Amino acid sequence: MLIGYVFLITAIIAFGTLGIFHKVADHPHCRPKMTALLLHFWGGILAITYTISVNSHGLHFPKSVVLIGASAGLIASLTLFVFQTGLKYGKISTSWLIINLTTAVPVLFSIFIFNEKLSPAKGLGVLMVFVAIVMLWLDKRADLQKYAAAEGGAARTQKSKWLPLMLITFLGQGLASSSQKVLVEANVANYVWQFLIVLYWAGFFVILALSVFREPWPNKRELLTAFVMAICSVVGNVAMTTALKTVKGSIAYPASNGSLLMVIIGGVLIFREKIHPVGLAGIACGICAILILL
Repeated sequence: MLIGYVFLITAIIAFGTLGIFHKVADHPHCRPKMTALLLHFWGGILAITYTISVNSHGLHFPKSVVLIGASAGLIASLTLFVFQTGLKYGKISTSWLIINLTTAVPVLFSIFIFNEKLSPAKGLGVLMVFVAIVMLWLDKRADLQKYAAAEGGAARTQKSKWLPLMLITFLGQGLASSSQKVLVEANVANYVWQFLIVLYWAGFFVILALSVFREPWPNKRELLTAFVMAICSVVGNVAMTTALKTVKGSIAYPASNGSLLMVIIGGVLIFREKIHPVGLAGIACGICAILILL
């Protein structure tokens, strides 16, 4: 059980670092679609390299792994495409919070489909995670309201486009995240590296087909940023899937929102973002929730 929580903490750190690099990638010389494409490319290369060099199963792909990985890759890549489009109409920090709200989907899968039970203490921890996310959302909404007051009608138009795109992102990302739990329940969690190979390459070819055939070649900043993001993504996915072998999904998924706290704190310390009092309360609530869940 203890090793499961070690992998869970590793996943939190990896996904938090990934979130911070999403902010780094929010740069004029980093095209969002190209960064997403390269993230899947590097992720696929890293997964294949490790699998061939170290993994005992090699390049053997059970049918269930191919099906789960391809489905997750298709959903994740289309969701990322929608998410990147939505960023044109809203702040990346606000949109990143919507990504974290998708925790609700795999948690509901774990409780209602896989019949997991929660102790009262763990249930309180799960509730506190969602309360923390709502507080952080209120913090970012205050910034959005200030922007809307300054920009008037144009801001309302952008907000109207942003919301439906983020709702699609919410559902898609939640379904993609649930694939880790499905992999465990299908008794093929030992094929996590094979699963990642299918997921990353399926996502790579979907994004390639949808958006970048006419794009210029990637620059050095895009290549390096996406490579670091791919490392974080691979480590986070492997650590989370491994943690789910011994840690309940209804606990692991809410605890993984510690990555959101890393992004918020990184935004304050590195990117000098301002956090309102409700946001500070949300950070404190989230830290307490993670301590309860761990």
